[in-house]
Amino acid sequence: MPRRREDFAMSLKFLDYSDPVPFSGIIGKARNLAWPVHAYRVTLPRATDGGDGLNPFERVVLKLLDAIGAMDASTLADETRIPLDLVNSILLRLRDKALIDEHNRIIEQEDDDSVGGEENAPVFVTAILFRELVTGKVLPFLHWLAETNPLRTKDEVRQFLTIPLDDAHKVNPPAPRDVISVLRAVNKRLTVSGGGVSMPSVQQITIIRQPESYCLDCPIAIQKSDGEFRIADPFGNGFSLILEGAFEKLLDQGGELAEWLQRWKLLLRNPSPTKPGDTDQRLREPFESEVNLQRYPKLVASLRPSQEKQFRSIAKIYASIEWALFYVCCRSPLENAISKLKFTGQSQHPKLLESAALSIGLEAQEHNFRPIREGKILDFHSGKAELDTVLAINILQAQMDESHPLRRIAISHPSIISQLFGIKKMRDEKQHGKGNAGKTEAELSEDSFMREIVHLLLPDINFADRPSGIGADMDARADAVLDARASIQNEFSFRVFNHLGTNLQNRLIHAERFWHSCKEDSYDARSFADDLYAAVQSSFEKHLDGKLPPYMSDSEFVSAAEKKASAAGLSDALPKCLSKVKTLAIRQTLQGSGQTLGACAMAFLLISDGDTLRLIADSQPSFMEDIANVIAKRGHGNEPLDLPKEDIKKLRKSAYSIIKILLEA
Repeated sequence: MPRRREDFAMSLKFLDYSDPVPFSGIIGKARNLAWPVHAYRVTLPRATDGGDGLNPFERVVLKLLDAIGAMDASTLADETRIPLDLVNSILLRLRDKALIDEHNRIIEQEDDDSVGGEENAPVFVTAILFRELVTGKVLPFLHWLAETNPLRTKDEVRQFLTIPLDDAHKVNPPAPRDVISVLRAVNKRLTVSGGGVSMPSVQQITIIRQPESYCLDCPIAIQKSDGEFRIADPFGNGFSLILEGAFEKLLDQGGELAEWLQRWKLLLRNPSPTKPGDTDQRLREPFESEVNLQRYPKLVASLRPSQEKQFRSIAKIYASIEWALFYVCCRSPLENAISKLKFTGQSQHPKLLESAALSIGLEAQEHNFRPIREGKILDFHSGKAELDTVLAINILQAQMDESHPLRRIAISHPSIISQLFGIKKMRDEKQHGKGNAGKTEAELSEDSFMREIVHLLLPDINFADRPSGIGADMDARADAVLDARASIQNEFSFRVFNHLGTNLQNRLIHAERFWHSCKEDSYDARSFADDLYAAVQSSFEKHLDGKLPPYMSDSEFVSAAEKKASAAGLSDALPKCLSKVKTLAIRQTLQGSGQTLGACAMAFLLISDGDTLRLIADSQPSFMEDIANVIAKRGHGNEPLDLPKEDIKKLRKSAYSIIKILLEA
C-alpha cells in the first residue's frame, strides 16, 4: 500500500537526478513519488560510436570484402540483399574514403591490423542498470559510474508517496539482452545530437546478480489539458511511459493508491470561468432548418464547419458533395441503375459509365471510373456514401431521366467529374497525413464550387450570402490556437515538439483545439478523428522513411507481421483492421509511398527488429489496440462521428500514446 512516511523513507536510499521536470500546463503543484527500483552493476566496453564515419550498410559491405575478398557489386547485392543501386553507392563512398581500390579490394591501413578490427583493447567500465519493481521492466537509462559521476543519492527526504512493489520482480536479475535493449534506447535519444554508444556483444556484458535497493524521485502532476496525470522521467528525459503504464496498472487494482489520486483530483477541482469564444458564435445558416435536418441529416452535419474552426475544411467540402449525391440517388428510382451495374461485367463498368456520362453532356473518359463491386453496392444500401458509387448511380439515373439535376449541372459544369476527383485527391492527401495540414482560417476556393453543386442537386439546401465563419471572435480564436500549441508542447515536451515537422505539429494543434472546445457530454468528433488519424499515419511514415523493406513475398506479409507482434508480446493476433490490409498497399508503403494507417502499421511491424517491438510492448501494452481504435473511429471519413466526451478523451490518449512511443522506438 502507498505510504507517506519519513520513517519508511529512512530505510531506503533515495536517488534524485535533479533534472528539470517537463511540466508546464498543470493544475496545482507537482507531487513526488518514491518509486522502488533495483540497481544492478554492469560491466561492459564503452566507446563512442561511429569513429570510422561509416554507416551500418557500409560496415557490412566492408566486413564482407575483408572476410571473403574482392567481389563485384552484383555479388555483394545477392549476398547482402541490399539493392544494387545502393551497393554501387556504398562502393563509391568506400573508394572515396580510401578503404577499397577500384577492384573492390581492401586497402591495408598502416595503423590497423585489419578492416573492422579493434584499434585498441576495449576499455571496460561499470554502469548502473535500473529495474522498476512494480512491473519488473528495465528503465531505458544507464548511469555510467566514474569518480566524477557517482550515483546521485539524496539526503534530505521530503514528503513522498511510496509506490508499492511486487516481490516477484526482486528475484531474477536482468539479462545481457536487457542491457543491449537499453543501449539501443539510449542511442536513439542521442541520435538527435549526433552522439551514440557502440553496441557490445552479449559475451562482453557482465551483470552483478546482487542488486542495490533504491527509490527514484519521480515527480507526478495533473495536466490542465485533460485532467490526467503525467509522470516525469526520473532521469530527465521527458515523461516516462514505462512508469506511467505501471502506475495505471496499480490504479486498475483499486485500493489506497487509486483513492489517493482521486482525493488529489478532488482537491484541485475549481470550475473555470467561461471565456469569450467558448460558446458557438457561428451564425446559423439557412440549410440548418428542421426540415433539412430530418431529410438530409448527414449532409447538414457535413456542411457545418467543425466547432473549433470558422470555415469548412477540404474533408467537409468533399463529404458534403458525397452526401448530396447520395440523397439525390435516394430521391429517384434506384432499381434500373443498380441493375445495370449488377448485370454488366465489372471490367465493363468504366466503359458503361463513360458512355452514360457523355450522353448527358458531361466530359468523361474511361479512366475517370472504376468498377463498382458488389460490396460497394451493399455499402450504399447500408447508408454509406462513397463518391465512386454515388456518382455512378447518379449518372445512370440521369441517363434514364431527363429531369435529373445532374443534367442541369452538365450544362453549367460539364467538367464536374474531373473537378470532383481533384477534390477527392486533395482530401485523400490530407486524410492520410500528406502535405500541409492547413489552418482553415480562410474559405477554401472549393467551398463556393461545393455550395453551387449542392444547391443544384438539392434546391432546398440554401446558403447565406456570407461565409459561415463571419461573426466569430478572432481574438478568442487566436487564444485558442495559442492554448492548443502550449498544450501540445507540454504533452510532448518543447524539444520533441520542435522536431515533429510543421505538418504533424499543425495536425496535433487542430486536434487539441477541438479537445479544448469540448465542454458538453457529446460532440461530432469527425474532424478530431481525421486529424488524429493523419497525425498517427504521418508519425509512422517518418519512422519508416529510409528503412529497407524485408526480403519476403507479398503473401508472407500478414503472417510475418502477426508472428513478430506475437513474439514481442504486442498481441496474440492482429486486429482485423490490420490483418485485412491489402498486401499491395503494404508493399507500396514499404517502398516509400504510404497508403493508409493500417498499411503503415503493418510495414512498421515488418521492418522493426524484435528488441524495438519488445520495448514498445513493455512501454505501451495497448499499442495494437490503440492503432485499431484510431482506425475504427476514422472509418470512411465522411459521416458525422457523435462521441461522448469520455470516448473522445480515450481516442486522444490512444493517438498521442502511439506518437510518443514511435518517437522513442
